[in-house]
Amino acid sequence: MMQTSPLCRGLNGMQVAFKPVNRRTSGQQHSRAVKPVIASTQQQPDSRGPALIAAAAMAAAAALSPLNALAISGGGGTGSGIPLTYQDLTGKDFKGQKLYKADLRGTNFSKADMRNVSLFGAFCKDAKFNGADLSNADLESVDFEGADLTEAVLEGAQVTNARFKNLKSIDGSDWTDVILRKDQQTMLCKIASGTNPKTGMDTKESLVC
Repeated sequence: MMQTSPLCRGLNGMQVAFKPVNRRTSGQQHSRAVKPVIASTQQQPDSRGPALIAAAAMAAAAALSPLNALAISGGGGTGSGIPLTYQDLTGKDFKGQKLYKADLRGTNFSKADMRNVSLFGAFCKDAKFNGADLSNADLESVDFEGADLTEAVLEGAQVTNARFKNLKSIDGSDWTDVILRKDQQTMLCKIASGTNPKTGMDTKESLVC
């Protein structure tokens, strides 16, 4: 008699394996029936798919960051002491970014969106913030020596221990709700003039001169 293959293919792409039956003499009956074992050949869905898609989306978003888009020597991104000196970052979006103690000498942030940014301890000597929006920014201990704040919006910014020595200009800047020490206020009022074109606030009025 022809021997049956132990593995046959089912109707719907399923593999059917038959367990062999013990052979007995012609006078004996089989004690066990043939039991088919079904093995699916269909591939199970990969549960890692959503996680991989999310990781790829996060990587793409990071790559579009204005900081990561720069060719910065020594790495890049946010953090302590990152070099962004003399970069032209006009109109860039820095909302909520952290630039702790960053070296920003001569950097051009004109018309940049810097709302809620943290520049804690940053070195901004001769930097340009013309028309930049620094609303609610953390500017604590920032060195603004020689910086240009023309038409900048600093509404609600924190400027504790910030240094404003020899500012190039604050014409048309808005300092509404900024808490200043008396010596800071006196110095800024001496050079204040103009009206902010975005908020319509008079610079001297915003400084309570």
